[in-house]
Amino acid sequence: MKKSARWIDYGHGVSCIDTELFRSGLASCYLMIDGDEAAFIDTGTRNSLPLLMQVLSAHGVSPGQVRWVMPTHVHLDHAGGAGALMQQLPNATLLIHERGAAHMINPEKLQAGSLAVYGEARYEAAFGSLVPVPASRVQVVHDGDNIRLGLRELAIIDTPGHARHHYVVWDRKSRGLFCGDSFGVSYPELNDGIRPFIFPPSTPVQFDPSAWHSTINRLMEFNPACVYLTHFGKHENVAELAADLHTQIDAYVRMVQAFDGVSDSEDLASLLMQHSVDELASRRSRHDAGDIRRLLSGDMDLNAQGLLHWIRRGRAA
Repeated sequence: MKKSARWIDYGHGVSCIDTELFRSGLASCYLMIDGDEAAFIDTGTRNSLPLLMQVLSAHGVSPGQVRWVMPTHVHLDHAGGAGALMQQLPNATLLIHERGAAHMINPEKLQAGSLAVYGEARYEAAFGSLVPVPASRVQVVHDGDNIRLGLRELAIIDTPGHARHHYVVWDRKSRGLFCGDSFGVSYPELNDGIRPFIFPPSTPVQFDPSAWHSTINRLMEFNPACVYLTHFGKHENVAELAADLHTQIDAYVRMVQAFDGVSDSEDLASLLMQHSVDELASRRSRHDAGDIRRLLSGDMDLNAQGLLHWIRRGRAA
């Protein structure tokens, strides 16, 4: 059965598309339209492709009008569908961080690394096989580059911390930052208490807390009115989220530094989960612990793996 796309129009020509990764409300990408040109910021997975094309059609935009495809970084929930999407968009150029370009042109290592993280069954169900992007259609972007879309200007910001191959897009028209994972994860369904809940996706293998703190501080210098998160949606309480994300990064570092069972990511994932349950309880979330554990189990498993990789790398240096 053909799945119907879910999306939210936020104004300023920006639409958030649910890419339906694992469940609704977990991951998204963004369609931006200005004049007679369009861009996708992040792409979801190859399995998300029909949803993106539905939303493009619903907005009356032809595939030939898409000028840019902009994965914020090469993790598969953000870029796994890029190659297949480019095949549908004859005039588009893929804009990618210099550290990620080779993975888009030849995705074999990227696919192998993701298989190692997710396992074969979960990988196939979620992501599908990767499609290479011809080198002639790939443009490397650098910090400070300005990209034109219609009459609007988009600025590229290099944002290490979650990954060294990550950039964020600053949109002057909406005064919004399209953050990928660089401004954390904040699921709207868990923001039902007195304060929002945000956490850093410390996914393997390039978590760098010092760089991440610097990235958050730099993003705040733009005085954004909102952030557009891949996980998930638009948020306007930017200063509050930034302060909480700083706090959560430090909490994650303390937990892994104090963790004795460094060979067992399941134990660390349990600690991270309990920390999240306690944080949400302090915010008076209406979700019970069972709901929270169900919604965050995949996130905390990956976060534990990334934190252990980071601390082992530091100990081996």
